[in-house]
Amino acid sequence: MILICAAGASRRMAPNDKLMLPIQGKTLLRRVAKRVLQLNIPTHVALPPKPHPRWHALQGLDLSLATYEDSAEGLSGTLRASVGRLPSFVTHLCVVLADLPDIQLKDFRTVFEEVRTHPYASIWRPLGPKGQPAHPTVFHQSTFTAFATIEGDSGAKPVIEKFRSTLHEFSTTTHTGSHDIDTPQDYQAYLKEI
Repeated sequence: MILICAAGASRRMAPNDKLMLPIQGKTLLRRVAKRVLQLNIPTHVALPPKPHPRWHALQGLDLSLATYEDSAEGLSGTLRASVGRLPSFVTHLCVVLADLPDIQLKDFRTVFEEVRTHPYASIWRPLGPKGQPAHPTVFHQSTFTAFATIEGDSGAKPVIEKFRSTLHEFSTTTHTGSHDIDTPQDYQAYLKEI
């Protein structure tokens, strides 16, 4: 299963919502979601409570959508709630953030291949060209219970630290899984690049 984390408050982009910014005729959120859907893997999106424009931005797409009270505390809350409600048959969860405008199918297929070729790991995480953590990251079901105790806005970092001995990291040559949009300056710079 794939989880798109799209419940954040977008505070650094205020007063705008970064996930609703237009990029080549689509909102950033819809752009990322449509790309993920090309993988034909069940995809869940964590969103802010209704009514919120992000729900409308995903209208008509074959996605599972939900909101969690826990998301108010930050990314850790979203992950804690989402993982805590996974169906029991899910053995691997692929997590991706919604603010990565250039995320590609290749990024997903690469990490899936790493899962296949390194089956004894419990977490598979790409590293960008400068060695920075990137997305998407895959978590084995053996890590799921650890999500129950994470807090704040640190995301999955505590889980990754707990399972560092079985963490499989691999290098990538592109920035598509690590280049996000957080500020108005990021957005303007990105528009000049495309």
